[in-house]
Amino acid sequence: MLIYGYKTTHLVTKPAAGSCPVCATCGALQLSVFGRYAHIYWIPLVPLGKGGQSACSNCQQVVPAKQLSPQLKQELQELKSQVRAPWWHFAGLALLAVGLGLALIGRSNQHTENLSFIQQPRAGDVYRIRTKDGNYSLLKVQGVSGNTVRLLRNNYETSKVTSLEGLNKPIRFAREPMELTLLDLQIMVEKDEIMDIERP
Repeated sequence: MLIYGYKTTHLVTKPAAGSCPVCATCGALQLSVFGRYAHIYWIPLVPLGKGGQSACSNCQQVVPAKQLSPQLKQELQELKSQVRAPWWHFAGLALLAVGLGLALIGRSNQHTENLSFIQQPRAGDVYRIRTKDGNYSLLKVQGVSGNTVRLLRNNYETSKVTSLEGLNKPIRFAREPMELTLLDLQIMVEKDEIMDIERP
């Protein structure tokens, strides 16, 4: 279950000019600014703006921003413009950026490793491939002779990449090998037809 929503947090409070409209106490008014942010699982994701109110320290009367006098509205607007959303209101975006960066680095490292495995294939290597009709299957290296690689094609395909592990059983591979050159395999990696290589 996805838990999301928004929360409000206090940013700043400052004394306001004038007297309280309820109890007429002079110098008792304070203006407060609150930051609103969206969250997912209580992790702040992105700021949603700022709100405010006035409060009297004498009679405890709280007046929301919409009901303030024009003078107090102006003062509150100026106070809002001086206050920035705290850095932690962006924590979720920062985590997403870090996660994306790590995923890109991992993908780059995986691609480099795959190219290395393709240039020096070994018997037993398993290639996770994307078929021309958009499904997924496996190729297993049976042997290597110079520039030629003998591969056993898996007899089955799956529409889900997560189901490939279930196809990696000896009985599911063809008995007669097919042959491809190292260049053919490198091209398949570059075209993302070979998505990943497992080396035992």
